[in-house]
Amino acid sequence: MPRARRVLGLLTLAAAALSVPAVPASARADERIDYADGPTACRAFHAKNDKELADWSKTQPATPYRYPQDETILGAPWGPLTDGIGSTSDLLLASIVPHVGSQLRASAPAILISWPWSIPFGPAYTCSRHLGSFTVRDYKFHRAMVEPGVAAGKTGAAVFARLGYRFLYHPSDWVVGVGGGLGSTIDLAQKGEPQRISLSPEAVMQFGHCCDASYFTFAVRYDRYFAGTTLNGIGGTLGYTFF
Repeated sequence: MPRARRVLGLLTLAAAALSVPAVPASARADERIDYADGPTACRAFHAKNDKELADWSKTQPATPYRYPQDETILGAPWGPLTDGIGSTSDLLLASIVPHVGSQLRASAPAILISWPWSIPFGPAYTCSRHLGSFTVRDYKFHRAMVEPGVAAGKTGAAVFARLGYRFLYHPSDWVVGVGGGLGSTIDLAQKGEPQRISLSPEAVMQFGHCCDASYFTFAVRYDRYFAGTTLNGIGGTLGYTFF
């Protein structure tokens, strides 16, 4: 009987975990944010936002022209630069800070450092807007990937670049998005190996709430090379991403 109760308890926990993605966004997401899911709903969301912005603009008083003045820091006009950096700090961090991980090639472990830059395209599948704002954030499931990087291990360092496609499914009421991708890793320079390419599928998990920018992304990738002595490689990376 105690064993049966333990099994029942584990099944209950598993059922609760599986039901998390089905919880409505309003029950778990920030109540100060409006959401819409699906391309049709996002188009209607944008149309509603445009109308509300136009109606709000009509109620605003005319603003007289004010001649711009230099914003100085320590006597130098650094103000516009610091304002720009402050407003795009998330984007700068996601672009500059590398993803880190490890890779196994022929039983030889290596440290991975890479910069996976993504270019979203296609329709918006999820969108959101903070209450009191007229800025709509879109989330697109499709993205093109460009990822330069370095792998360093006992056999030396390898410089590579990866081109690929990634699909990430991340509705507004999910804290974790899931997806995968397919690409090709180009080894540009590696001791003992020629310049070569691979076929490279991947599985991806994205942590964060859609649709504001800033997520953590974990990717596990397999590389099958078509030349060289070490033909197989598998590894994973974790890092901060903007999309």
